[in-house]
Amino acid sequence: MPNNTSPKGNLRRQVFMVSGMTCRSCELLIERSLRDIAGVKEVLASERRGTVEVLSDPRLKTPTLEALNDALPSRYALQKQGAAATVTQGPEEKPDWSEVGGMLVLIAAGYLLLKHFGVFALSKNAEGVASLGAVFAVGLVAATSTCLAVVGGLLLAVAAKWTETHQNAPRWQRFQPLLSFNLGRLAGYFVLGGIVGLIGSAITLSPRGTGVLTLLIAVVMIVLGLNILRIVPKRYCTIPLPRVLQQRIRSLSESNNAFSPALLGAVTFFLPCGFTQSMQLLALGTGNFLQGGIIMLVFALGTLPALLGLSVASSLAEGRVMRWFLTFSGALVLVLGVFNIQSGLLLTGVDATGIAQTAISRLLPGKAVQSVPGSDPYVTVDAEGRQIVSMTVSNTGYSPENFTIDAGRQTWIYAVAPQGVGGCASMLTDPTHNLSTPIAQGGNWLGPIVNPQSDFVLTCSMGMMRANVRVRKS
Repeated sequence: MPNNTSPKGNLRRQVFMVSGMTCRSCELLIERSLRDIAGVKEVLASERRGTVEVLSDPRLKTPTLEALNDALPSRYALQKQGAAATVTQGPEEKPDWSEVGGMLVLIAAGYLLLKHFGVFALSKNAEGVASLGAVFAVGLVAATSTCLAVVGGLLLAVAAKWTETHQNAPRWQRFQPLLSFNLGRLAGYFVLGGIVGLIGSAITLSPRGTGVLTLLIAVVMIVLGLNILRIVPKRYCTIPLPRVLQQRIRSLSESNNAFSPALLGAVTFFLPCGFTQSMQLLALGTGNFLQGGIIMLVFALGTLPALLGLSVASSLAEGRVMRWFLTFSGALVLVLGVFNIQSGLLLTGVDATGIAQTAISRLLPGKAVQSVPGSDPYVTVDAEGRQIVSMTVSNTGYSPENFTIDAGRQTWIYAVAPQGVGGCASMLTDPTHNLSTPIAQGGNWLGPIVNPQSDFVLTCSMGMMRANVRVRKS
């Protein structure tokens, strides 16, 4: 099919096929890049169709394919529609399995090392430490994606516009829009993340609802990781940015108003980046303004080093070091997504770890441990015949972590927090029976579990800590 150069209204229209687009954010980046070409009036990129429509002034020379490609970042390439069939996945788009495997081994070794020294434990730490650490890590990873390409492009556009209109300003004043953009971005992410958290409080998710939300976040992160590692086609589902909002962002980037950079930084919260949207889902699940705001603030802080060092990142973008870093980033996101899958399943009442352990024990049978009635010192029976499971809660987990109770007897969980707890530990949950209770300093009760018949797990609000309750048949 020949390239369409027929006029559209008073404008010349050209349509090209494009390779290299991986998400809706790429649309913004391509449109911004091509609008700087002389004579180009409007650009409409479509990630879904893999096309770019260029509208230009018919009174001026037609923009050539070479000029359009020169204006684009090297990851993108335009071709005439008739040549679309030649756009294939080149060798550089295939995963390097040795690099992927090496990075996974490196991440596992780093995790075990940090866990040994008690610095970082994904499976047992409180949300305020582990989750925020993971959120910051996701921010660092997002800074290697097209999320940074779009936000960085807006940042550079603001700086260029400011320099153009303040050519005689001192050097420190030329840095003002960059500082304003980043401060506005941090403040905007905190406030808007807090609002998302408040929306979550109105929804009031049950433990199973939180589990479903966690699984959704995990799926997004795993797909993003597979995209970065080039294992699956580089296309993932994001919430599209309305054209009206796109135009508003563009007008802010071209404004001379001193407050425009800060406002522009804040509205990048709405850019269609899969990483940002997964963190917004996490903030939604907190149901709290402060916690939702902190999650989005920490995520924005994770992207901050890359924005401040944009020129350095650009210089490495085509090099081997950046390729290794991208592979490491994709592997890290993949690992974090798998951990979230485990937590999400646990909150929905599916104990993947327990199922795996049971399967292994059947494959490798050993001597079964028989429970003696009344042998668990942490399980007592009160005057009314109710079982009381006593446990201690701290920011690092539950003690003890294993209990044995009798089937068919009403059960209550008595959780004592010697000190105040926060984050994930601030909520005790029984996903199997869809029960939960906040944990305050002192004694706390969860129940009643009316008629327990099968084993279940006690966990925190995000599935990061666990205690196993074995139900002994009479």
